[in-house]
Formats: sequence, C-alpha cells, structure tokens
Amino acid sequence: MSSAHAVPFTFRYVKGSETIALGAAISAVCILAVALRLFTRRLQKVKIGLDDQLIVGGLVFLIGMGVCMIDGAAKKILGYPTPGPPADLTNEEPLLYESPSALVIQKIYFAFQLFNLLCYAFVKISIIAFYRRIFVTGKGTVFDIMTKISIAVVFLWVVAFVLMIIFDSFCSAIGSTSGEGLAGSDVILDLFLILLPMPSIWRLQMSNTTKLAVTGIMVLGVCSIAASVARLVLYIQIFQAEFSQTPVDADQATTLVMYWSVLESGLALIAACLPTLSFLFKAPAIQSAVKRGRSALSLHSWHSSKKLSKCGGDRTSPAGLEHNASDAGLAKIEVSSEQWSMQSLDTAMRSLDPAR
Repeated sequence: MSSAHAVPFTFRYVKGSETIALGAAISAVCILAVALRLFTRRLQKVKIGLDDQLIVGGLVFLIGMGVCMIDGAAKKILGYPTPGPPADLTNEEPLLYESPSALVIQKIYFAFQLFNLLCYAFVKISIIAFYRRIFVTGKGTVFDIMTKISIAVVFLWVVAFVLMIIFDSFCSAIGSTSGEGLAGSDVILDLFLILLPMPSIWRLQMSNTTKLAVTGIMVLGVCSIAASVARLVLYIQIFQAEFSQTPVDADQATTLVMYWSVLESGLALIAACLPTLSFLFKAPAIQSAVKRGRSALSLHSWHSSKKLSKCGGDRTSPAGLEHNASDAGLAKIEVSSEQWSMQSLDTAMRSLDPAR
C-alpha cells in the first residue's frame, strides 16, 4: 500500500490516543467480565467448567492484542500517518524506499493476528462448551453431535488461518488473502454460533415472553458480528484500493483494521460471559437492593395517593370506601401479575442455570 494520506474507507482513520484508549479500555472491561463470571460460579457453588477455563485463555490473548495496540501507538506508529521518504532522494529512490515504521508495524501486526486468531479460538469454543454444559442431556443426541462437529470446525478453521498468516506470501501468490478470508468466515461462524442453541431454548417449558428474553441474552453477540462485518468491509475496501492503485496510508489502514478487530474480539468475549452473569441479578444482595428500590417507589406512590385523597373528598364516605376497595382490588391484581412474571422469569433462568 502506498504511503499517501487518502482515506478511501467507510470509517475514518483513528488517532494514536484512540488506539491506546481502546486497547486499555477493552482489556479492562473484559478482565472485569471474566472476573465476575468466575465470581458468579462461586456464588452458584458450581465448579469451574471447561467453558470458564477457555474464556480465561481468550482473555489472555485479548490482553495481548491490547498490548500490541498500546505498544504500536506509544511508538507513534499505530494511529499516525506513514512517514514519507526524505526530500533529498533521487527520482528512482522513492520507488525503492521503505518507511522505517514498515518493519516495526509488520512485527506488531504479525503478533496481533496470531493473538487475534487464538482469542477467537478460545472464545468460540468456550461458547460451544457453555452450550454443551446446559443443553446436552446425553451422548448421541443431535445437539451433542452438532456441538462436537462445531468444535472440530472451529479448531480446523483456526489452524488453517494460522498457517495462512505464517505463509502469507504463498497465500498471496495463489490469489487469496488471509485477512479477507478470515473476516468473511468469522462472520459466518459467529452467525452459526448464535443460531445453534435457538431450537433448544425454544423447546424449554416457559412462556414466549421469557423465551424472547433469554434469546435476547444470547443474541447480544450480534454486536460483535457488527464489528466483524465492519472489518470485512475494510478488508474489501483495502483490496479494491490496491487493485485500482488508489493511494492509501499503510500504517493508518493497518491501525484501522486492528482497531475493529480488537473491538470485535472484546465484544464477543463479553457476550460469552453475559448468560452466566445473569445469575448475579438473582443473588440475595442484588435482590435486596431491588426490593429496597421498589419499597421507596411504593412509599412515594402512597404519599402521592394520600395527597390526592385529600383533594378528592372524604374517603370514609360510602363512595370513598367503594373507591378504596376498587383501588385495593386493582393493587392486588397488579401484585399478583408482577409475582407471576417474576416467578416465570426465575423458572426460566433456573432452567438455563448450570447448577440446576
């Protein structure tokens, strides 16, 4: 890619400060998500499973991606324009000139790609292991076979692209690029992993409203797919720019790809933790805080109704007593409805709880 400063992409170039901020922030948020996941297992009194161990591995490689971004930006390479050739070169020398940042960014990007692929592997297989922990009821079932095949596919997918990155010059010679293929196949795999447990969820004995709520937790992974699609668009635009010989800033384009890659990996890891973290909202301490909030709202509502009663006449009259009885009946119906909804949701979440 040329070192010109054109921006032929859908997304603007990111700055060095933004690169450092994302690398640090996404690592910190993911550390918190994984820590809360392990804490949740302790609250559930459930042993750490394979899915939990794998997500920790994914976190390690995600932190590695963040370190690569911070290191590159600290060296004023990632998030900065590619340095141009010196002005005192002859007419032919600029064609042979290679920027001092080129070798450094190649090393950073090579390590980043490997960390990225390994993070994908651990997170995706962790998600599948979580599905198996909940939905596999016995060996030989359809879902058991499907998840085993899925693990094999993800493993072979990662191995194939690791080899493509290592032997990237050979892959380019036969007309394929690891970046575009990785981004495109990653979108397909993510969609497959989101849809994989849906039949099992909708066969559970719960109301359609609760099924939709549980489905919503699973489908939060769509956020990571959106970032993956954005990265795929970038790879396609970079390929088109190279094919049409449109000037592109090499260092800035690489930074942009890395930016969306780490964002996608972080969102995928967080989404993988969310179903387990939903248990925290049923923990006694959190339930107590929710009840205190409801009591405060109820007290405020009671004071408001008392003020209205003073303005609305004597409630001790026959008409007032009848009105009070009507209000009490409506309140009873509302409480019963709320209790039924909470019991329904609690039953649903228990059916998804590994500790059931």
